[in-house]
Amino acid sequence: MTSFTAMDYFSHELLTPIPLEEKPSFPSLKIIHQELNANAMAVQSTLGGGQYGHLSLTISSTRFNALPDAAAFVIPVHPVVQPAHAGNATAAQIAETNRLYKESIERFLIYKATGTALKKQLLQAIPDTFTNTLKNDLFGYTNVTVLQILDHLDTAYGSVDQADLKDNIKRMEAEWSPNQPIEELFNQIKAAQQFAADHDPITEKTALRAATTNFENSGTFTEALREWNNKAEADQTWTNLESHFKKADKARRRILTASEVGYANAAISKVSANAKTSANAVPMWYCWSHGLGPNMTHTSINCTKPVTGHRKEATVDNMMGGCYIIKRRNGERAIYRRPPRNPRNDENAPPSDQTATGNR
Repeated sequence: MTSFTAMDYFSHELLTPIPLEEKPSFPSLKIIHQELNANAMAVQSTLGGGQYGHLSLTISSTRFNALPDAAAFVIPVHPVVQPAHAGNATAAQIAETNRLYKESIERFLIYKATGTALKKQLLQAIPDTFTNTLKNDLFGYTNVTVLQILDHLDTAYGSVDQADLKDNIKRMEAEWSPNQPIEELFNQIKAAQQFAADHDPITEKTALRAATTNFENSGTFTEALREWNNKAEADQTWTNLESHFKKADKARRRILTASEVGYANAAISKVSANAKTSANAVPMWYCWSHGLGPNMTHTSINCTKPVTGHRKEATVDNMMGGCYIIKRRNGERAIYRRPPRNPRNDENAPPSDQTATGNR
């Protein structure tokens, strides 16, 4: 057998860990299930129908057998002794017997190595506190399978109660901002459906209502909503909703981009006009987040590091409450120093009501 390392095939090098101060829960265990399943499937196998790799290591045989095109996954066993050849066996028959023997050993070793690697990942992601009951005093977790550990965690910590289901609905209906990709809203609704699938399924109609309510509250898709509501009920499916509003969102963003270009041109024109008020004036450009500076490519509209609340339409004529700092040119040495705010110990300081400030 050539050298084999299951980790080389895994799509998740590490599983999402559960902190020691937090007990495992249905949501955190669901993520671990998904990551382990993906890793198990990444190691190919001809067993079980050949479509699902080694997924039988991380899900029950009942669930595995219910998958499309799946067949019963017969767990490989070590053949131990190489079969004896018949006295009249031909060279071709001997070669075939040897090939099948080596293949069965390789299949067994890959299965064992994959299971061991998956179990190692799981134990690294889950604090020992929550799996210790399965540990043997002599062998540790050696004789425990990854599926047994998962079953224990699901039974002990993976239950879902009414409070969890209510929180899930809140997550599904959480406010979406038009500044976010529209896919984020779709994803949060689908995640809620997946969470509730085995407990209190969220129907497609409920999911559609959650999406359209969010769109209505955003005040963004008035025309798209009118068109959607006019569709026949049979056409109001989740697939159609995603397609319809993605198209509307694309058109909306195209208009916004054109508007931003208009703001940029207006802002540059205003600042340029101000700069020409004096023949000797140094051209300056304004950014809401960083103030006035000599860099013509750094304006409110094209700032690459905006702070919270940044206003792209702000100009030097209308700073909209933005930064009022004037920046020096690169390399210019600072000479001015702000006087002390409370110069009680300075005998030469002017009276407090005449003390200079940085911007008076």
